[in-house]
Amino acid sequence: MSANYPTRSCAYPELTSARFRFRAFAFSDIQQLAALASQHRIADSTVGVPHPYTAEFARMWIASHPVQWIHHRALHWAALEIGDIDDKHILGYAGLNRIDVEREQAELRFWVGCGARHKEYATEWCTAILKFALDRLGMKRVYALQLARHPLAGHVLADLGMRPEGHLRKRIRKEDLIEDIVCWGIETAKSGTESRAV
Repeated sequence: MSANYPTRSCAYPELTSARFRFRAFAFSDIQQLAALASQHRIADSTVGVPHPYTAEFARMWIASHPVQWIHHRALHWAALEIGDIDDKHILGYAGLNRIDVEREQAELRFWVGCGARHKEYATEWCTAILKFALDRLGMKRVYALQLARHPLAGHVLADLGMRPEGHLRKRIRKEDLIEDIVCWGIETAKSGTESRAV
């Protein structure tokens, strides 16, 4: 296990960036999460979001988060503006999936809800999540999967310092299509927590 990885008794972590904060999803978020994630463009541009995205699916997904955290498998955050006093206006999602403590790596995932400035928001969110993964969790490698036909996600990942690691043909099914994906990655440099693309 990574020396930096929190013990299982730790509370669900909350993060902040210059303009945003990232908190755990709650059951009170179900309807808003379902409304945001059910937009076809979200599922159509991401690897892991199904369509349709129902309230029942949102409930089951949120219910799984504490167990995933306890067992060091994943961390999922709702992204909100720091000035959101009501704590209700979710802008999108960012998280770490498939955390592998033994191999010290994790998959970065994100999506931005309708009306938000996609690339600008996503870059700031992912920068915060990546820093947490490398510096706080002690991950040695973080990777992300991009639909090959969705270059905007690739631009975000490139801005993080990630580099393409490979083009995987006919890798996943999205509705009636078998899609190609691009794997991006970044790992910590030998000198410390500075990161370098590979």
